[in-house]
Amino acid sequence: MSHSRGPCLLLTLALGLVVACASFPPSALAKKTESAAAYLDNKALASKVKKLARRADVRAEKLAESRGGHSIWLLEAGGGDKNSRTRRPAMLVVAGIEGNDLAGSTFALAWIERLLDSRETDAKIAAMLETTTIYVVPRLNPDAADLYFAEPRRESATNARPFDDDHDGLVDEDGPEDLNGDGRVAWMRVEDPEGKFIRDEGDGRLMIEAEPGRGEVGRWRYLREGSDNDADEQWNEDGDGGVNFNRNFPFDYPWFAADSGLHQVSEPETRALADFLIAHPSISLVFTYGAADNLVKLPKDAKPAEDRTPPEAIQTEDLPYYKHLGESYRTALGVDKELTGASPGGSFSDWVYFNRGRFSLAASPWSPELAVAMKKDGDDADEKANGDNGETNADAKSENGDDEKPEDEKKGGEKKGRSEDAGYLKWIDTNAPELFIEWKAFEHPDFPGESVEIGGFAPYAKSNPPQSQMDNLTTKHVDFLTSLSLKLPRIAIRSAEVENLGKGVFELTIQIENTGYLPTALAQGERTREVHPTRVTLDLPDDAFLAGSRTTTLGAIAGSGGMEEIQLVVRPGDARTSELSVISMLGGSAETSVAFAP
Repeated sequence: MSHSRGPCLLLTLALGLVVACASFPPSALAKKTESAAAYLDNKALASKVKKLARRADVRAEKLAESRGGHSIWLLEAGGGDKNSRTRRPAMLVVAGIEGNDLAGSTFALAWIERLLDSRETDAKIAAMLETTTIYVVPRLNPDAADLYFAEPRRESATNARPFDDDHDGLVDEDGPEDLNGDGRVAWMRVEDPEGKFIRDEGDGRLMIEAEPGRGEVGRWRYLREGSDNDADEQWNEDGDGGVNFNRNFPFDYPWFAADSGLHQVSEPETRALADFLIAHPSISLVFTYGAADNLVKLPKDAKPAEDRTPPEAIQTEDLPYYKHLGESYRTALGVDKELTGASPGGSFSDWVYFNRGRFSLAASPWSPELAVAMKKDGDDADEKANGDNGETNADAKSENGDDEKPEDEKKGGEKKGRSEDAGYLKWIDTNAPELFIEWKAFEHPDFPGESVEIGGFAPYAKSNPPQSQMDNLTTKHVDFLTSLSLKLPRIAIRSAEVENLGKGVFELTIQIENTGYLPTALAQGERTREVHPTRVTLDLPDDAFLAGSRTTTLGAIAGSGGMEEIQLVVRPGDARTSELSVISMLGGSAETSVAFAP
């Protein structure tokens, strides 16, 4: 279908926006500012980081600078000097890897603050901070995070790198806009026989794609709010930016995808994060907040490979750790079933596991499915009392535009809606009605004479919790991150027994154990050879060893008390003592002195 556009289009839009903005009620602006207080803008985040860095055993540094000129901050917590901190078991938390993740940044910073507050009264936390190094990158994509606090509010996961999405030789020339001046860039539905969408029978506020196999014929276009700025009969196909950092890492990199970048780690932010992880090999556990999620659902495991082809799923030996911690995570959040989890190609979390061989967990701070699954006590009883038939408080219209409800609804029958968002919209109606914008008619210059409505899910409605949920969720995430910090591998010398065999010869029986939860190396870490074997060294000359050698290497030592035993036969000569040291790449180090009694 062709849509006419007069020369006054831009002028009409401009005047419309001026009038709309001028009439925008001050009280609504104040409400938006208040609701944004649940999250930190870049200035407030930097202030929080610097405040935390003034506390004992906390340091802050600038990891990189974004394309938009914002600092990418890194926080480090842990006692001791720099050399000891880099050799201890370490954990890294990365938030804001996608620009529309505001909640993850809040959780990560609240966690550091809780650890520092708790060490005065909690001996476990105090000991952990003396023997573990904690790293936190609270916001990797500050450029896109700015959009949450901007006017109008617009959601984007990508950075500020200019990009020609529609390959027309122009850059960022046709992005979404706030046409009705309500301060939010939402959605448009345009009644058009060329459209591929229909309204859901269960709730007319929701749009679903028509399925010809069901005999359905599309009647609506479903678009981001905005205009066809470049007059190519496409809407909002080339907005600002950019690159989604969670599509920019090497493993399973999606070549030529619209938001994956020119090549792997093409952005200064992603390159800095990758370089940091490589430069800190003692990091054994990485937790990432973003769209990727391997905690709400157990990942698939890989069949043992006979060749050296890269695996596409978790190693079978590593799967029990993912299973247990996934169950713990869901329990912590109050979810009693597995949800839908995914790790899109090029994600940071997958690169950490598959290429770097580290234990890598990822969680989406919020999703419609998660919101519905986290039921409070009494919810089931309320549903039974109210009738769980999918009805909402919406003033639904019929397909012909009148206020009549569907015939089956008038008869009290069950609605036949199938939108995946139906449950979430019902949750919104009860808990956070501000997350959905009621559809309202709008005279769109691109669609003269056609029915156009603006509304739908508000920006960030599906990616960040409403303010009313933040306190509860922050507590749950902080508790879970704290539990993870106590599960790192931790090497120890269980015993070192010496038996005098006579004539200056001694036999040593040494038991090395892992007192932590995680193994000293995952199966994937051994496969990639990125995690070096544990080394046991007895400080004697090479010619003193009659059986065994000065340095013995060990394979992975299982967690939760896993143990390996080695035996050495030595003739120490005049030496009466010798230093025994154990160094694990991920589990830290341990030393003791061995005495040779005559």
